[in-house]
Amino acid sequence: MEPFHRHEALFHYDCLANKAAAEVIKSYSSSFHAATCLYPTQIRQDIRNIYAVVRIADEIVDGTVDQALQGSPTTALDKYEKLVLEAPQHRFHTDLILHAYANTARRCELSNEHMKAFFRSMRMDLGKTDYTGPELADYIYGSAEVIGLICLDIFFQQYPKPDSATWQRLQDGAKRLGAGFQKANFLRDYTDDVTIRGRYYYTELATDSANEAYERIIQEIYSDFAFAEEVLKFLPNRVQPAVRAALRIYDQLAQQLAENPAAVLGNSAERARLSVPKLTKAGVLTRCIAEFGYGAIHQKLQQNPRRKHNP
Repeated sequence: MEPFHRHEALFHYDCLANKAAAEVIKSYSSSFHAATCLYPTQIRQDIRNIYAVVRIADEIVDGTVDQALQGSPTTALDKYEKLVLEAPQHRFHTDLILHAYANTARRCELSNEHMKAFFRSMRMDLGKTDYTGPELADYIYGSAEVIGLICLDIFFQQYPKPDSATWQRLQDGAKRLGAGFQKANFLRDYTDDVTIRGRYYYTELATDSANEAYERIIQEIYSDFAFAEEVLKFLPNRVQPAVRAALRIYDQLAQQLAENPAAVLGNSAERARLSVPKLTKAGVLTRCIAEFGYGAIHQKLQQNPRRKHNP
């Protein structure tokens, strides 16, 4: 008889990989981490596994490789893209993040085309400093909109896919939500992008018409969020609380940006990286649970009605 631990080894390694991926999102994005706590267990982990992979790619292009003095970021990104695209073909990886991602990609039958689009945008960051309108649209599609599409594939791996018309609306909503998140990030991180990375995603913010451009971008963000809000009702009920929580947390960030343009456009003393306070995030999560259901909490209570659960 084989030792019991041999049968448990891969399961244990899968769990370890999932924990590693969860730590990435917890460390880099408290807003998204908080919102993911409301997903049903498997979806929550799959979303975190995706985030971990794209976060590492972000680190490659944002200077971590340069600081490590380990060769060219372009070479590092090319190698990482190859590893990511090939990862689902293998059941075991020595890299815990790739291992977690591969499990998600196989289970949810994720499209490599989406990941290729993401890496195309990451590659743009290695060679561009100023983004024109069409270039920015391409960048936002690959860096943010396809992430929304990937999330849709994860959601509907466990639930029946709707009719084609509804599916198209959901895809449009997912892209608009991702775009809104990215635009808010551009404004929030404007100072760091310009002074540290030398990137101008919105070149008009460095011109005499900066104030008008800033207001236009704010209105675009609100429009993206309003469109996504209308479409969210077509999502499976158990994923709605988490998605709505993420949207509302970012809506709070957009409101801060709208009310404090000097934090982005002001002089060096006025500029600041705005963020949503923890108490505000907690309030958003609580309201989403009350309004739209319990998501992961409800699922766990149904499975274990006598056990307490702390998501």
